[in-house]
Amino acid sequence: MRIVFLHGIGDGDPGLVWLEGLNRGLEQAGHPAVDRQQVIAPGYSNCLRGSGGDGAKLPPVTYRPKDDGIARRDFERRQARVQRYLSQQDGVRSFGFKAMIPEPVWAFAPGVIVDHVSLLDLGQVKRYIRDDKVRACVLTRVIDYLPTHGDIVLIAHSLGSVVAIDLLDHLPPDLRVRRFITVGSPAAIKALHEGSERLLKKFPYGRVDDWSNFFSGRDIVTGGRGLASTFPGAQDFELGNVRGHGADLYLSDPAVVKLIAHSLYPTKDLVRASSGVAVRMSDGEASTLLLQHFARAVGRNIKDGERAERFRAAMRILRDDLAAQLDQYVASGHLLAPEVEQLRNGRLAELPHRWELHEAIGELVVLALTNCVAPYEIDPGEAQVKALEDIAVELGFRRRIGTVVAESLEEVRSCVAGRGGVPWGRVLTAAAGVALLAAGPVGLAVAAPAGVFGAAAITGGLAAFGPGGMVGGLAMLSGLAGAGAATTATAVSGGAGGAGAAPVSLERLMMQVAIEYARKKLDLPFDSQLWYQVTHFEGQLSAVLNRLTAFSDPKSPRIAQLTATQVAVNALLRFMIEKGVSPKELTDGEARAIEG
Repeated sequence: MRIVFLHGIGDGDPGLVWLEGLNRGLEQAGHPAVDRQQVIAPGYSNCLRGSGGDGAKLPPVTYRPKDDGIARRDFERRQARVQRYLSQQDGVRSFGFKAMIPEPVWAFAPGVIVDHVSLLDLGQVKRYIRDDKVRACVLTRVIDYLPTHGDIVLIAHSLGSVVAIDLLDHLPPDLRVRRFITVGSPAAIKALHEGSERLLKKFPYGRVDDWSNFFSGRDIVTGGRGLASTFPGAQDFELGNVRGHGADLYLSDPAVVKLIAHSLYPTKDLVRASSGVAVRMSDGEASTLLLQHFARAVGRNIKDGERAERFRAAMRILRDDLAAQLDQYVASGHLLAPEVEQLRNGRLAELPHRWELHEAIGELVVLALTNCVAPYEIDPGEAQVKALEDIAVELGFRRRIGTVVAESLEEVRSCVAGRGGVPWGRVLTAAAGVALLAAGPVGLAVAAPAGVFGAAAITGGLAAFGPGGMVGGLAMLSGLAGAGAATTATAVSGGAGGAGAAPVSLERLMMQVAIEYARKKLDLPFDSQLWYQVTHFEGQLSAVLNRLTAFSDPKSPRIAQLTATQVAVNALLRFMIEKGVSPKELTDGEARAIEG
């Protein structure tokens, strides 16, 4: 595989200093150095100086797909693999699902105007962007050096990254970019785009396998910014160890070296070996398997073809992440059950018949309210209900079980919907302001207060994160389904990692009522003592509301929220009486008081 390097301003680095830096990093990492014969490094400095390209014409656009949706989703799956690959590398900070963090404060020299320093002083950059003849000369020169078919690793530095981005949809149709790496790129600087619509607007997802952009906060040319906000195809990585702008500095960094070596010296994909020791599935692992089966059933029942394809594509990227997490789990010395080993190797084992019917009811209620592809949001329509019926059969029960669960949830939802405006959806937030989130693909977790990502309490011993590390899904709270495996997560009442008893909330109680009501409809034993949890919550809620009302503004958001919740709780109590899931010892007088 050939490496194509596009240089920045200046003389074009005829001494290949960039290659010396890359080889230094490769050798330090234990890889063979790259031979100069393996490199294509076109020189176009004379074009940038405004000479040598008077008669050049812009090369034709060779990438014009009608619909790039599938290609983009495949591209994002490959991007996720790169992010996982670099996530454990020291000195690298990635962005996206792994950490939703504030914008960094960059330590630039005093008085520097970041958005203009590079552009106004770099005439070659301005000429490339503003002058069609210069641009045509550069692009034509580069294409003349490229093979017409095969695979390349495209590496671009500084202004070369602008050229490379511009080049992508002009490449020969049979040439594939197996890895696109930009370093020290100024392409996000606002002044570069003012008055210009020339830079790439439609990324060729079907031509480029992945795009990693490396930048440093100490590199003034980048403006301290990545490229993802400007180009949707870019995936940014900040390098903490690079102190400068030189291509050799970037290309000798261990993270950049690791990614390039992964392309040049790929390891063979092997089936992951198991220990040979038979291990019984834990509750958390069983829930993971159950969630995978349910997700597959949902995808199978989505009627709209395009939506179903997006749903299945999201499932695949989550399954990739699951396998990577299981690899880490095994590497830490843990053993997996055979069914989970199959998941690790990309296969879905059959569901075991380990749940009794009353336990399965709780599992199905939680599944019905779970976004199986969180953090992606794809409305499955009626597919979620149909999937309940399918899963009931897979669990060894009648299809009607899934129907009853769906009906019970709908009745509970209807009794509360519209009463005070309390929201009801697949993602719920506790009244205490704690975001209660379920595990992505593995185990179960609950996040810290809303907006704080990355700090989670993990149950089941497995890392419970979606693509790149962001917790996703719906709260699966302890006690929801008795001993049910999918409902054993512990809530975080505040702070990072401090697990405590699951806080009572309206959403939790609504789900519990739905579970007990479904059990009653199926003539199963149900917990009528749930009534006292609801009334206790009502008392706590009223006490807080009364105290706040004495001091707070009458229309404060907190007062409005608590009042709406109080109305909804009252509706829930009426529902329990009407449906016969309240205690038998509840007197007629108490019932009339509630109904009144």
